[in-house]
Amino acid sequence: MSIIALAAAAATACTALLGPPIDPVRPYKQTGEFELVKDYTFGRQRKDATVDTRARLDQEFFYRYIYENGKLDGLKTYWSYHRDYPDGDPRSLHVFDDCTLTLKGRIPPGGGLKPRGIESGMLRGKLPITEGMYIEMRAKLPTGIGAWPAFWLNPGVQYPDGKFSELPWPPEIDIFEFFNWQGRPETRVMTGYVQTHKNPERYGPPKDLWTKFKKNEYIPGFDFSADFHVFSLDWVKDQPIWLLDGEPIKQTYYIWSKPVPAHLLVTNQLGMILKGVDVSAMKADESQWNYVIDYIRVWRRKP
Repeated sequence: MSIIALAAAAATACTALLGPPIDPVRPYKQTGEFELVKDYTFGRQRKDATVDTRARLDQEFFYRYIYENGKLDGLKTYWSYHRDYPDGDPRSLHVFDDCTLTLKGRIPPGGGLKPRGIESGMLRGKLPITEGMYIEMRAKLPTGIGAWPAFWLNPGVQYPDGKFSELPWPPEIDIFEFFNWQGRPETRVMTGYVQTHKNPERYGPPKDLWTKFKKNEYIPGFDFSADFHVFSLDWVKDQPIWLLDGEPIKQTYYIWSKPVPAHLLVTNQLGMILKGVDVSAMKADESQWNYVIDYIRVWRRKP
């Protein structure tokens, strides 16, 4: 088969999987004029791909948290820990196919359904994220008891010379988290928080200006692991807006209290160590743990 025919076959396959390509000229279903800051469109064979190899992924992302000199490989609230095996290694947790990038979860030798018994992929963006930006990701999420996919903004940046900005915490904006615990075998209950660490007066204090969430949860009636959806945050200064599939779902008053940029995190968290949470029905089914990403894009509104 010729190169042209292979490219056409790949384009057809990607359209079948993802639908028609979404133009990055502006955020999904939004109007107005935007300046595209970054376009991470994933896939080895896509015509519109901007990140098609592990080397290009390495240029844009880290694979650990920013703490401990950028080497922290997990949080105490979940079981999995993060690794970044080389491209092509059968243990790889950052896997390209023709059309997407998948953050995998896997049980290594000697591991299991226990704290630090699972490895999983994560992305920490190198791009400084600031108020006024519009952040968007299209993805299909993991499923099953114990899946805890997240997409969020955390303060601080790691500079190209390896040094770090101030690393305060909070502030933090969670674009989404899904907590699949006992009674939630499917990925249906979306949460989106701002963090105050019990000191709300330092951040506004925060309050929802309007919301479709009930008791901090949004349940639109479908399983987010069954198909791709578009998750967005329009970071209006002091009044961020959450959007799902291009439709606003809440706006919150929240002051980013430190003069440092944020960095973007996409974390495939598996297993939970949270008070009152039961994940005893979790299954050792690695096929449930795929966090599949079509694209991540960042814009800034034009004046």
